[in-house]
Amino acid sequence: MNNSFVQLIIDAAESHADKRAMEIIGVEGTKYTFGEMLDAIRSIAFRLEKEGIAFGDRVALIGENHPRWAIAYFGILYRGAVCVPIDPHGEIETITNFLENSEVKMAFIGEDFIDHFHKVEENLGRKIPVVVLQDAELNNGFQSFSDWASTKRPPDFDKQAPPAKPEDMAVLIYTSGTTGTPKGVPLTHGNIYYETQGCQEVMNVSENEVVLSVLPLFHVFAQVINLWVIASIGARVCYVKELAPAELTRAFETKEITMLTGVPRLWYLFHKKIFDGVAAQSFSVRWLFDKMLKFNFFLREKFNISLGKKLFGKVHEGFGGKLAITISAGSRFDEKIAKDYYALGFTMIQGYGLTETCGAVTSTRFENSSVGSVGKAVNYAEIKLGEPNDDGAGEVLIKGKMVFSGYYKNPEATEGAFTEDGWFKSGDLGKIDENGDLFIVGRSKDVIVLPNGKNIHPEDLEVHYAKTPLVEEICILGVKDENSAMAGAEKLIAIAVPDFAYLKQNSIANSREAIRHELDSLGRSLPEYQRVRDYVVRSEPLPRTATRKIKRFQLQKEIAENGYDNKSSPDKKRREFTDQDNAMLDSNVGKSLIKAIKQNTKDVEKIHPEMSLEIDLGLDSLSRAEIFAALEQNFNIEFDSDKAANALTVGEVIKLTQEYTGSANAEIVAADFDWGDIVRNAEAGENLPEIQIILNKSAFSNWIVFSAFKFFNFIFKIFLSLEVSGLEELKKIKRPFLICPNHQSYIDPFVVSSNFDYEIFTNSFAVGATEFFQSSFMKSIARLLNTVPIDPDAQLLKAMKAGAVGLKHGKILNIFPEGERAFDGELHSFKKGAAILAAELDLPIVPVALDGLYKVWARDSNKISLAKVKVRFGKPFYAKDVIDAKMEDEAKYEAVTAYLKAEIAAMIDEMRK
Repeated sequence: MNNSFVQLIIDAAESHADKRAMEIIGVEGTKYTFGEMLDAIRSIAFRLEKEGIAFGDRVALIGENHPRWAIAYFGILYRGAVCVPIDPHGEIETITNFLENSEVKMAFIGEDFIDHFHKVEENLGRKIPVVVLQDAELNNGFQSFSDWASTKRPPDFDKQAPPAKPEDMAVLIYTSGTTGTPKGVPLTHGNIYYETQGCQEVMNVSENEVVLSVLPLFHVFAQVINLWVIASIGARVCYVKELAPAELTRAFETKEITMLTGVPRLWYLFHKKIFDGVAAQSFSVRWLFDKMLKFNFFLREKFNISLGKKLFGKVHEGFGGKLAITISAGSRFDEKIAKDYYALGFTMIQGYGLTETCGAVTSTRFENSSVGSVGKAVNYAEIKLGEPNDDGAGEVLIKGKMVFSGYYKNPEATEGAFTEDGWFKSGDLGKIDENGDLFIVGRSKDVIVLPNGKNIHPEDLEVHYAKTPLVEEICILGVKDENSAMAGAEKLIAIAVPDFAYLKQNSIANSREAIRHELDSLGRSLPEYQRVRDYVVRSEPLPRTATRKIKRFQLQKEIAENGYDNKSSPDKKRREFTDQDNAMLDSNVGKSLIKAIKQNTKDVEKIHPEMSLEIDLGLDSLSRAEIFAALEQNFNIEFDSDKAANALTVGEVIKLTQEYTGSANAEIVAADFDWGDIVRNAEAGENLPEIQIILNKSAFSNWIVFSAFKFFNFIFKIFLSLEVSGLEELKKIKRPFLICPNHQSYIDPFVVSSNFDYEIFTNSFAVGATEFFQSSFMKSIARLLNTVPIDPDAQLLKAMKAGAVGLKHGKILNIFPEGERAFDGELHSFKKGAAILAAELDLPIVPVALDGLYKVWARDSNKISLAKVKVRFGKPFYAKDVIDAKMEDEAKYEAVTAYLKAEIAAMIDEMRK
């Protein structure tokens, strides 16, 4: 039997010499036929030998996905040398350690890595011959790939068989090693051959496939599918310039993609786009889609018949209409989302394996896919479970021809990696069902044991919480619960890295609050003990091993040493200041911004243009809004709300302000930002048409809306057993004043306002709720409901002025200090807008306590449930009665806000007795 992997590649290339093998979509000069590919591979192999690279020497490969990366990879293996693929985005110290441990003799690198490689060489203390994959202007002795790939070979070179034998090392992949002895995984030519054969026998991939390659090629899973299997059968691979929606769309529209391997997050984003599109349709369309989804799932499960392309043609067209083989690799996949794809007519192939097993050792099958599992063992592999724990899960043990023999130059790690009888210990916990399908439940060393004895597998939860597109990365940890009386009690926290591109695309300014909102909502579908209790948002990527596994122990150590702040994660990135950075910060706009930032946050020494307002500087949505309000006041401008929401960093805010002022050194109109001056001097005529409409509303429309609300009140009393107390407090004071309830559901404003008499109802108004009043029709509804649709998060100055103008005209402002709905019925943090208006205009506040509404219409639900609802109007109070006249403004606002929250909390406690 010919079990030479390189010979598989040669045979496939010679059989498909004129067929397109590889290309980067939309990039000239990157297209290769199989004949051209093989010719370049042989030239690379010959040149390696000519340049003194001996059989078994290690050659590094560091770069982004590119056909030339693949050619260099195969050329190294053809020569009989050992390829060391490395993440180009890894830390310099880590890459240095890998190169030193592997004793590389030369390297192929991408042009983006040239500067970094100089630093690597400095760390190593020696020069390494380098070939640059792209055509770039080269110096320092770096050589051209084009030159190497066109090297003339002796006529008999192509006739010689590649020298490597199955037992010879082909690839050396490092899984960890920032410091100390790295864990390098040597994979032999035989390992790769049997992995390729085993996977191909499962997938039965055709030479006619067109594969979209988006996983990084330095990762073993990408090599298995997009290099080994595809090249060995003569199928075509398409790469993208960058992993961006526009590039993926272009690929699906122009290349008739039939096969795609992606990480779960990519499939989750596709899933969200599909189902968000459905959610935006009419009720009848949503109902029909749901029924068709269930119907096709039933057909596939019971009769192995799929009508997916017929029932969901538009969905399939979104993937080009030809996509048939979909593969998820790299981490756990959410079972519900897998079932949705299955019902849509896609078969999501899921495999399981590790770098040490040369990639997949189990896989689901097309003909009998066990949705939610990672399938059965592939040919040439065996799996079994070690001793099961209390949950019935045991460590997955693996044997097979694709399993490595031990870590490179690391006997201690090797000794601990195998059982006495030679089974590789994966470290993963799994269960095997009666059909022989393997279900992975987590990593044995990562299990979190809660005080109630429940075992938490963080990867399970990360799969669940990663469904939100707001988050690029997430890690779940168990940390000490300071509020628990039990010794050693832990709670779950999430460390999240936002997807800043998605935030900008969707104009989400308050990322931390939006992420908490999403995590809270996702948590509601989990058992109580599995819900995340706190969160940390950080701008830096999560620390990972060379194989992209999260370094949980490093994060755990950071938290143990430094604690954590749920408002931000400490900014540890070392930033250098360029002349351009300094000029930006020294401008009038820059100085005004820095002053505003320092007034809203503490312990900030140096501010860099790259810093995120929220994540690095710890600003909440109100502080962020105050900064924009200060700039508007300083330069007499008004920001567009969407543009303001998209300015996430210090530099972006400065550039945006420049757009409005015309110059970074524009004249500062008003140097000091003072809420007192702003609200006291607010006038209806200053660009506030929204409040003018409310002030001049007709009596006829008031009667219509008042009658409707009284009808709502009747419904609330019948179906929600609405119980109201304290209404008499409203008659003890004269207009204007503020009414401040806590916030539990979407219908809170209707429940509160339906209790008002005609005078109070017709003279009350609200500011905000812009998400509900975007269209012209909905803006007319806003006028009927006495609502001024201005978003305080994006246009705080305008919103505060609108509130002040209405109050100064004798109106009553309904304002929810929390600014968000509390899904759990508990009070969340209060914002100080109401306190500012009450203190500066010397007006009373009526605290209002709501309870039970979070059960009626939860924040993340589309259903209304029946539950007992209580409303209590508290005693009015003036700001001057709860503050010290000597207090600074900020301290006054905080004191009034705290008093308001305490009053509402006391009423809720009383109502719950």
